[in-house]
Amino acid sequence: MNKKIVVENNLTPFIDFLKDSGYDVYTLHQNKNLDKINSNEYSAVIVSGIDVLSTNGTTYENPHVPVIEAKGRTPEEIYELLESRYNNIK
Repeated sequence: MNKKIVVENNLTPFIDFLKDSGYDVYTLHQNKNLDKINSNEYSAVIVSGIDVLSTNGTTYENPHVPVIEAKGRTPEEIYELLESRYNNIK
């Protein structure tokens, strides 16, 4: 698994924790850069809630990578999810 992930910009504690844990974090700014996410480069997208991905009048293909909802989870729990996925792929 690639250690490059996308995290919604308002999830600062998650961004900081994941960077400190060795992840290369690309910031998602209100879906404006969602079209630059592709499955070859990033391994996951972390958002505050799944509803953040819904937009009206915007055309893009949804990223073909796992989307993880941070709502109700700690940065440590998200890290563990990412790491368990990484360990299962090896």
